[in-house]
Amino acid sequence: MPLKLPKTFLMSLLAVVAAPASALDLTWSGFGTIGVAQSDQPYKYQRFIDNHGTFKRDSLLGIQLDARLSQQWSVTVQGKLAPSDHSDTDWQASLTWAFLSWRPSDDWLIRAGKIRLPLMLNTENNDVGATFDVARLPQEIYSISPLTDLVGVGVSKTWFGDGVDWIAEAYSGQIKTYWRYYGREMNPESSYPGSWFLAYDIKSTGLVLTARSLDNTFRIGGHRVEVTRDGAKIGRPIVKVGPAYRFADEGGDDKVIIPLATVGASILLPANIRLMGEYAWIKIDSSSEGLNRWGGYLSLSKRIGAWTPYVYFAKTKSRERALDKYTEINNNVLPPPFGASQKFMADIIVPYDQSTWALGTSYRLTSSSLLKAEWSQVKTGVASSLVDAPSGTDSGNQRINVLSLSYNFIF
Repeated sequence: MPLKLPKTFLMSLLAVVAAPASALDLTWSGFGTIGVAQSDQPYKYQRFIDNHGTFKRDSLLGIQLDARLSQQWSVTVQGKLAPSDHSDTDWQASLTWAFLSWRPSDDWLIRAGKIRLPLMLNTENNDVGATFDVARLPQEIYSISPLTDLVGVGVSKTWFGDGVDWIAEAYSGQIKTYWRYYGREMNPESSYPGSWFLAYDIKSTGLVLTARSLDNTFRIGGHRVEVTRDGAKIGRPIVKVGPAYRFADEGGDDKVIIPLATVGASILLPANIRLMGEYAWIKIDSSSEGLNRWGGYLSLSKRIGAWTPYVYFAKTKSRERALDKYTEINNNVLPPPFGASQKFMADIIVPYDQSTWALGTSYRLTSSSLLKAEWSQVKTGVASSLVDAPSGTDSGNQRINVLSLSYNFIF
């Protein structure tokens, strides 16, 4: 996918290349995770996890170059090798960050290029496993947005206080991203089960306010997302014609406007116990109305020497209307071979109704490396699109135990 960068960023890159090394302050860094995860079920969870075990769910490698052009100007470029965002079999090398920064004063920061979105508390560092203690960030909330980066401009203003700093961040930009779908009985290209990916053009604008002290962080954000699909209609209605559900001959939208709200907090309690919680709500009006959902989690952790044990509970749920529609279509039994099409129509709803309990610990080997171990149990209600249900079954009413081990490092 071609990446369009602002002219100011391209000019700065040329300046970096042309300038002598002695005139630049170059800093290299890197990060990575080597992780294995295994469940007690034969079907896939979160694309890759099953009872055979996998390294693909959590493993990645990244490298970053920071070039300081002057006291106010700098360029940051970051690349990452990880499982592809549009294939379940391939690995993908991608340019995750590529932006020019201008800091006219200590309280202002302006960035232009490919930047990370200020969404959840750990969105900006979600690839760097050594910066948080959980084996993986709760997908009940961190999967709500399909994108973490965009090409655009971000502006932040900081008000420094005696005990609390206030930070306002505004951004706007666009990017092409992919959303994964899974059909239990068939997919658009064949009569066999499998996943497929649709490309969407995303424009997003948002404003985020953060209050941060030495021990605590509070964040609230509002985002407006505009989605198009290269001239194709989005969200063609599903209708019942005779005994069967199918796509309507007409309908759908040229673009879909999606509001997204986020709130989060990280609070240090007595006895050095940390409480973290986040909540997100998203509204989508389309045939994939199961994406219209909320998600959240609460976690407790405590640093004990090099160990940090933790526990969290996370939950996500689509609106009742979407879950009822999924159930109605899913239970519409037709004789073969027509029954597979009804399961396909139900899967298009993309329903979410699941919760997770997780118990784990990290062990800090050095200041820049962590070992992590986690056991989690996932329970699904009506259905969950994080589960690739086998042919002839449903993703609902499932219980999945997952064991995760990983080594996380920064260099």
